[in-house]
Amino acid sequence: MIGVLIADDEKPARDELRFLLESVPDVTVVAEAANGDEALRLIAEHKPDVVFLDVEMPGKNGLEVAAELKGQSGGPKVIFATAYEEYAVRAFEVAAVDYILKPFDGKRVAEAVEKLSQSLDSCARFAERIDRLFEEISEKFRTKKIPAEKNGCTVLLDSSELIYVSSIHGKVMLKTFDKEYGCRLSLLEIESRLGSGFLRVHRSFIVNLDKISEIIPWFSGTYNIVVKDRERSRIPVSRSQVRQLKHVLGI
Repeated sequence: MIGVLIADDEKPARDELRFLLESVPDVTVVAEAANGDEALRLIAEHKPDVVFLDVEMPGKNGLEVAAELKGQSGGPKVIFATAYEEYAVRAFEVAAVDYILKPFDGKRVAEAVEKLSQSLDSCARFAERIDRLFEEISEKFRTKKIPAEKNGCTVLLDSSELIYVSSIHGKVMLKTFDKEYGCRLSLLEIESRLGSGFLRVHRSFIVNLDKISEIIPWFSGTYNIVVKDRERSRIPVSRSQVRQLKHVLGI
């Protein structure tokens, strides 16, 4: 008998999955959890063979729960449940035992259980696969909002609004097309949030690559770039970053 724990913050989704799972021979649902923290507590209590984890839940999400399980000797296998087909196919299939898409399909649920019963992955192999999952889709969950300060208020800017970010004399500024904001984050912290599409062209500047309009040769192997803000600002490119800039722009 395969003991299953279902973790999903939506009760209708839990009810539907329980119904489908209990129609599969040799499967019993031992517990249900509505969030990641509850899932970890019930896993420790009931010791299921497999956990069907929703990816997005309050508190700890499914990825964080899986990360905590990976180091447990003899811990449960994980099957992710997600509505995001765009990266389920690319990431979940190679990183978890399996995945199922919402809305659930009875045949697909049965196939996932069958695949689970045939799995001979060791705990170490499971840990490796979860690490790969984090690496693959952490960018999907990383916030693209940057907290900006203006007139005593905090404004959340979408990364697509940013033209460039600067740090001059320890003061970090965020530049959009026609506005400039302060920011309490360091340039390094902002860079980690922005991810791909932005490049640190100088120790004091990060630029949105989509907002570059011109590249102008400057002195001693350096360049200036002209960006698409209202002022058509010029941003210096350090000599050490010229090659990287040309590479990412394909020039």
